[in-house]
Amino acid sequence: MHQIQRERARLFGPEAERYDRSRPAYPRALIDRVVGLSPRSLVVLDVGCGTGIASRLLAQRGAQVLGVELNLGMAEVARRHGISVEVTPFEQWDLAGRTFDRVISAQAWHWMDLEVSTAKAALALRPGGQLCVFWSQGGHSDELADALRSAYQRILPPGSQPMPVGYAADAASDPIIDFRMFTNPLRACGQFAEHQTEWFPWARRYTRDQWLDELGSHSDHIALDPQTRQSLFAEIGRTVDRFGREFDMAYTTIMISASRI
Repeated sequence: MHQIQRERARLFGPEAERYDRSRPAYPRALIDRVVGLSPRSLVVLDVGCGTGIASRLLAQRGAQVLGVELNLGMAEVARRHGISVEVTPFEQWDLAGRTFDRVISAQAWHWMDLEVSTAKAALALRPGGQLCVFWSQGGHSDELADALRSAYQRILPPGSQPMPVGYAADAASDPIIDFRMFTNPLRACGQFAEHQTEWFPWARRYTRDQWLDELGSHSDHIALDPQTRQSLFAEIGRTVDRFGREFDMAYTTIMISASRI
């Protein structure tokens, strides 16, 4: 992980409780795919486990899960949920001879040094084990997305970096993120069979207050100066109010997986 990325990732610490209560979980079909037919025999490493949102879903199926997490505040929340966590950047984490059936990363692999982390994941996996990295992308209806884009433009200072008004996207009609930057290191590593990319659609309903709570856990919003963030959230709230105070967000969770040769 580059230093700038590491410092950005540390922003999550003070918002760990908010992150845990507000961030979306993952669809059942994806968890079915990750655990396979024998979940109770699985030993899983969750890289960048955060507060353990994905870890808990796997543990509920009977898998034995170990998390690795850079941020102590996030790790402490995961531990309170019963997940064992080692606090360190994954690139510096000591395998100590341990191996796993699955190495997963939920909404976190983009924070890693991809070349180093892909090679380390290969070392951590037993032959035939799988690396499964996944992210969710959620978008508003076109009308609400347009209104929220206007709200951001009214509040953010001129020249500000564009920010998604949804969850890594603006509208539900936006194209799925291009994940080639993550698949190229898999090929270059030479330790994995050909990767698979799978898509899992689902939806979640938000009230205005639930959405504002979640936005407070997004690193780009956390990084805003407090006055700008307060003004922006007030404008977002007014905009959602005009659309009935609640909305359905269309999500797609995208998973890239590959088996250790």
